[in-house]
Amino acid sequence: MSDPRYGSAEQIMALSAPKLAALLKDPSATLYAKAKACQRLAVVGDRAAVPALASLLGDEKLSHYARTGLEPIPDPSVDDALRAALPKLKGKLLTGVINSIGQRRDPKAIEPLARLIYDADPEVARAASAALARIRPGI
Repeated sequence: MSDPRYGSAEQIMALSAPKLAALLKDPSATLYAKAKACQRLAVVGDRAAVPALASLLGDEKLSHYARTGLEPIPDPSVDDALRAALPKLKGKLLTGVINSIGQRRDPKAIEPLARLIYDADPEVARAASAALARIRPGI
């Protein structure tokens, strides 16, 4: 596969982090190109890539890729972005963000996650409980 503007996976993966972040904001970029950009940002992304990745957390098709790109970035802005997404999402997108918060073990997320263990969606409630256990075992 390839993208008409950005090319093959290899070409996309060779882009710099700023160009990958710009690709994510390009409305003409294909789903394929955006997915590859998210995957590469998991390796080369930094604080500057967080807003572009976070903007995809509500996208049904790209949320998982965005979370994959965000999780390994060693910057607190990732945790801020994931927490900010909590009240904006529902269902599987919310469950995914909760799982990412648990992976990152964000202690600032304890309070909002504690509220979500009572969510009407059992998947959300289970994810919140599991994330809390990862952040602070014994809660």
